[in-house]
Amino acid sequence: MHHKLVTLFVVMLAGCLCPTQSFALDTPTPTFVQAMVGAAQFSEDDLTFSETSTTDGSVTNDNDLSTMPYLGMTFQYPFHGKNTQVGLDGGFLFGWRSKDTRVRGGDGQIAISIDSSLWLADLSVGLFVKHTFFNRWRTYAAVGPAIVFGDYSEDTDEEDSNNETNEKSNNSDSEFGVGAYARGGFDYLFGPNAYVGVCVRGLKTNIAFDSAPDASSSLSGVQGFLTFSRHF
Repeated sequence: MHHKLVTLFVVMLAGCLCPTQSFALDTPTPTFVQAMVGAAQFSEDDLTFSETSTTDGSVTNDNDLSTMPYLGMTFQYPFHGKNTQVGLDGGFLFGWRSKDTRVRGGDGQIAISIDSSLWLADLSVGLFVKHTFFNRWRTYAAVGPAIVFGDYSEDTDEEDSNNETNEKSNNSDSEFGVGAYARGGFDYLFGPNAYVGVCVRGLKTNIAFDSAPDASSSLSGVQGFLTFSRHF
């Protein structure tokens, strides 16, 4: 799934970096579309997944997946205004992380290896306010509800040298949650109908993974992006 999103982002980025006169600033259609690429930092306890040895409960392997790359696309559709606009803000964003860890315990006789992966996708729709100044700079803020989907999967391999055993298992955990987002940023017009900027976004939802033993009843995080935008 994330390969398709990367392809979509590359197409959008190419359009922004190579604008055509047919999309000149003086005759834009109203929808402002942003391609976003960046990273997310979520609360560590909420996305640290654990696996405990079946033969020695004191041996535990933890996988921290709270930091991940994030990308997506958003749009802004103004209801009214020119230099200062108010309108509809929405988007789809996607993040993923995979990690392999290995830990030994029980006097070195027990080894637990975990191959884990996590992806998060969120849909959001809210309201934005945006102001244009010096003809080239735009700053904006948006807030609204969000829906988050998450999926965690792991393959575990436990070796016990004492008993000469090797146990393999797998686990998956899919979750759904609702919450809210807020974002703010600015864009700079560097060519006809072509903008580059930065954006910071906060997200808080009630999603929680059973495989993360120290997780709270909610998932919160901060995301930072570079944005490449144009009117469509």
